[in-house]
Amino acid sequence: MGNMNLSRKLKRAWLFLLRLQREMGYDDAMGMAAQIAFYAMMGLFPFMIFLLSFVSTFPLGEKLQPLLFDSLEDQMPVEAAQYVTDIVMELIPEHNQGLLSFGLLAGLWGASMAIGALITTINRAYNIRPRRNIVTQKILSIVLTLGLSGLWLVALSIVLVGPGWTQEAFQYLGIASETNTFFTSVRLPMAFFLNLVALSILYYVAPEAKQRFVWILPGAFTSTILWLLASSVFRIFLANFGHYNKTYGSLATVVILMIWLWISGLIFLLGAEINALMRRKEEEDPPERVRLLR
Repeated sequence: MGNMNLSRKLKRAWLFLLRLQREMGYDDAMGMAAQIAFYAMMGLFPFMIFLLSFVSTFPLGEKLQPLLFDSLEDQMPVEAAQYVTDIVMELIPEHNQGLLSFGLLAGLWGASMAIGALITTINRAYNIRPRRNIVTQKILSIVLTLGLSGLWLVALSIVLVGPGWTQEAFQYLGIASETNTFFTSVRLPMAFFLNLVALSILYYVAPEAKQRFVWILPGAFTSTILWLLASSVFRIFLANFGHYNKTYGSLATVVILMIWLWISGLIFLLGAEINALMRRKEEEDPPERVRLLR
């Protein structure tokens, strides 16, 4: 009996993977990932300018800015992160109130373009023809941009003040020492949690479909794990085998950034397709029908 149940589950998983592969091909996932990469490239620099301009208005702004660039290096290939850092530092407005306000607005508008592209691709994964008008879509893109920015800044603020809090707690408990670096050891789990929450928000809010939150989790977990894994593998590949400068010359860093954004977009779409399939399967086989079949 146990072997039969295991065999049935494996068969269902295999059929699900086959259907997922067909859906990815039907929705032209590779082409849509290229679209995401293009808009992400266009929106990345305004997004970073917006964040840097925004945090500079707070007392901890000067300490948070280096953490923003450090977080890029944790997630991007080193060459791409350095390229983004150099460009953004050249483009960020001076500490002039008028320029700062303009930088905030222009950065927010540009960053929302990338979020708008993500919303469009998620709807395509759900086989939904968008019904939102342009104004509603733009407002949603801006709100999501602000929400995700706030999430990122909160995470960075925790990284900034966390070591002090944990040191005080360790001293209170009598376990403080120079080698006790508990908080710095949770850097990877925090990156995982941050990406999981961000993807869950996008997968839940972006599609014009009624869905339960439970349908969001499989795609969000899968995308987060695969994205962290793919980023690490891509870094290893670049360190050992990637010689893009011989082919692309001075454009090598831009090509590396675009490839990384394309990989990220493809994994993002994979998660959306998984969620859409989970939703369809539950609609095709509702719990009541499953109980009757049993």
